[in-house]
This record gives sequence, C-alpha cells and structure tokens, in this order.
Amino acid sequence: MANLYGLDRESLAQYLADLGAPTYHADQIRRWLYARREFDPQAWTDLPKSLRARLASDHRVDRGRIADTATATDGTVKYAIDMVLGGRVECVLMRQRDRVTLCVSSQVGCALACDFCLTGRMGLVRHLEVGEIVGQISWAQDRGDLGERPFNVVFMGMGEPLHNYDAVLAAVRLLTDPNGPGLSRRRITVSTAGLAPAIERMAREPVRPHLAVSLNATTDELRSRLMPINRRYPIERLLEACSVWWRETGERHTFEYVLLGGLNDSAADVDRLSTMLRGRPAKLNLIPFNPVPGWLPYQAPDRSRVIAIRDTLLDRGVAVSIRWSRGAEARAACGQLAVLSELSGAGTIEESQ
Repeated sequence: MANLYGLDRESLAQYLADLGAPTYHADQIRRWLYARREFDPQAWTDLPKSLRARLASDHRVDRGRIADTATATDGTVKYAIDMVLGGRVECVLMRQRDRVTLCVSSQVGCALACDFCLTGRMGLVRHLEVGEIVGQISWAQDRGDLGERPFNVVFMGMGEPLHNYDAVLAAVRLLTDPNGPGLSRRRITVSTAGLAPAIERMAREPVRPHLAVSLNATTDELRSRLMPINRRYPIERLLEACSVWWRETGERHTFEYVLLGGLNDSAADVDRLSTMLRGRPAKLNLIPFNPVPGWLPYQAPDRSRVIAIRDTLLDRGVAVSIRWSRGAEARAACGQLAVLSELSGAGTIEESQ
C-alpha cells in the first residue's frame, strides 16, 4: 500500500493519473496533508467521493509516530519518533523569548563519526525519506508545541543533511510550497560538517535554505581527528566552498565552533580563528560542548573562558555570538542526540557527493 505522505507533486500526480483521476487533484491533496494537516482521505471534501474512497482503501498516510518525549526546565522538548521505514530519530523543539525553533533529523544515525557527537557513535543506519523529515514538523504542530507564530526549522538533528542531499532539499521545497506548510526559506537552515561539493551544489538551488558550517578546529590535524570528513575536504577546501556560496547567493552563512576545553580553545586557536574568519561574509557561533557522561570524553571550557574568547574575536572584527546550551538535562542539546540502544562503532560515508 503506497504512502502518500512525502510524495512530491509530480509523483503524486502520476499516482492520480494511474488511477484515472485528474492530476490537478495533486495540489488539493498536498494542501490537505501539509497546510491543513488532515490525514484521512475521506475528509478531503473537495475531491470526488469515489476518489476519496479509493485513496482511503488503497493508500496510506504515514508520518511515523511519537514514541516518547522529554521536557527540560527551560521549555525544550525532545521527541523520539519511530520512522515509517524503521528506526527511531530524535528531534528537538527550542523556545527562546519569542522565537521557536524545531531541530529536525535527516538520517537514522550518521556516517561522519565526529568524535564529539553522540549521533556519530550510532554509525549510519539509513537516510530518511522526505515524508519522514517533514513528518517531524507535522507532529510538533499537531501537539500545539509550535504555537501560532512563525517558527524556524534547522537541520541540525541526527545525521549529516548534505549526505542525504536529495531528500533534504526535497523537504525544503515541500516546506516552502504555498500548497504545503508555506514556510519562508529564510526560516530554514541546513547545517553541514563540511561536504564541500554539496555546499556548492546547494548554492545553485532555486529554493535553498540558509547554510551553517561546523568548523570546530583551526588546523587540519585537529579537525581531521575530531571530524574525519576533513581528511577528504580539509579546511582550505571547505572555505573555498563557502566562498562559492557567497558568490553564487550573495547570502551570509554561519560557522559553528564547538568549544572543547583544553583542545580547541587556546590563544593560538583564537588567533587562527580570527585570521581565518575576519572579513568573511559570515557569522561565528561559539557552542560550549554539551557533556554526555559515560559516552564522550570532552568538557566545555569555563564560562569565563568562553566569554573571553567571544570578546577577543569581537575586538578583532569577527561577527560572533555564544550559543549557550538548551535542553541538556533532557539530553536534547547540540551533539547529544542518539538512540542509545543503537550506539555502535562509526559507519562510513558513501561516495555520493
């Protein structure tokens, strides 16, 4: 039984054509699924009754299901969602003053094996499909957790989004579709650990999100140790891709820098970081490491050190801010997402980019 949820318009139109139905019903179905979030075909009242009955009997609408939730005292909510095709992912809703952000996953596990990220310990189980990505947002909407105000979506959950490039960009197109959720593309950010060719490819997409790049070290030696993807795309190649992004889009992007106490927070690191980023059309987010006792061996620098690093970079002309931890007590902070029962050795990234 085919799953209608997550199909692009062309695939949905083909399904309708195969049923002998007019293809214009595809836009109506997409409005029901994504704008109105009505998942029973019998309730799609602007479709012919016979078509509704056929869709209800021969097709399904499956977004996965919420298996568990955890809420931190700061209002952060973590959802564990069992996926349509198997496996479980975690996604996180964060509230900060009048801003609401949903952090979604793009893979079950991750192949990149970044040493400071718990998801990387799972290895790659599989890519998520479009409906499994968009479904995470739909479930948060159903619960009322996103409220009525505009919200932001960040692909910073489990997985490397640009390793699952086609599904992630299809999800971005669906999320911004006027017949779907209708989000502004400026409210969507895709984060990458550094797949340089995919950054350049995304820069040329007609519908593209904002870009965030995880940097996390100022030398290739350390970055390769922390982030094995650097052995394929070292820092110079990554910065080149970021320059392509600026030339192609005219849009600034963000660098993310996870601060690991005693490892990448020295005065020499700050010197190299300021030299590397000063004058670039980008903003830097400093992220104090979120500990996972028993799983990851790192610690964050003292708060005073984090602030001193920020102030030094500001004095040197780098646009920088600190992203303090949210949701850590629910194991919902940056780098803490994983299905603990599935933790294993690291997987390997495919030659797909």
